[in-house]
Amino acid sequence: MSKIVILGHTGFLGSCLYQNFLEDQQYEVYGFSSAQVDLSLPEEASKLTKIFDSKTTVIMAATALVKNKDFLSFTTDISMFTNLAQIVLKSKIRHLIYISTPAIYGRRSDLVITESSQSNPDDFYSLAKFIGELIFKRICANYNIALTILRPGIIYGRNDIRSPFFRFINNVRLGKEIEIHGDDTTRLIWIHNDDLCRVIHLIVKGLKLGDYNVASEGNGISLLDLSEMIFKLCCMRTGIKFIPNPKIPFSLKFDLSKFKAGFPGFAFIKLEDGLKDYLDIKEDANENKGGSSKKY
Repeated sequence: MSKIVILGHTGFLGSCLYQNFLEDQQYEVYGFSSAQVDLSLPEEASKLTKIFDSKTTVIMAATALVKNKDFLSFTTDISMFTNLAQIVLKSKIRHLIYISTPAIYGRRSDLVITESSQSNPDDFYSLAKFIGELIFKRICANYNIALTILRPGIIYGRNDIRSPFFRFINNVRLGKEIEIHGDDTTRLIWIHNDDLCRVIHLIVKGLKLGDYNVASEGNGISLLDLSEMIFKLCCMRTGIKFIPNPKIPFSLKFDLSKFKAGFPGFAFIKLEDGLKDYLDIKEDANENKGGSSKKY
């Protein structure tokens, strides 16, 4: 039986993956959090050698940089990547799926971004993710291990507590203003958590390799347009407050042709339906999801 090992299985994405793969009886599924195996420590990471083998697919969803994007967290992430790479090459696993980020391309560009666009990481988070890509590409190429790298947009959905989608809705629910950091030139590229889980399940089943930018659409949505959508869904308007932000606004446009070619006919959950799910609006939330049921 094939094995699935999810590193970071208690996180927002990892917990969704873990539960969905458990429902698929063709896989033997394992999940590890940092409390169980601290990948930043070689002696802890070595525990995985008892589980990894030639039938194992490893999904690397763990990171130390979710909450703290400082240099210490950066060095922790790099240690996690190098320690995992050591175990991967020793065990000769079947397939590694690494969750990276489109932030490796930088925050702004006049060019349309493809998977072959030049990388331009500009903070510790994006730099760590980019270095992780380089480490895993070299290890997997040298030892003939299948590798898939995903660069998803902002992952949102029920139970998320960090995305702008959640924060904006929560503020409106509490009667507070929506806070927009910077100006309205920021555009959010997004993907629903359920959709990303479906994508990863298809990758495992079809052994799809390579790099993929993954998002519901390539042009994104402005923060003002998102605010208006949320006011409409909440049936109330609380106002918008702009807060100065020294960072360059994130504004990239993506060509998603490679993803569409690799996953023909894949239908994403519409943003409006995804936001309705936060609000427990049920009458339309199950329509037009493109077969995004959790049954794979």
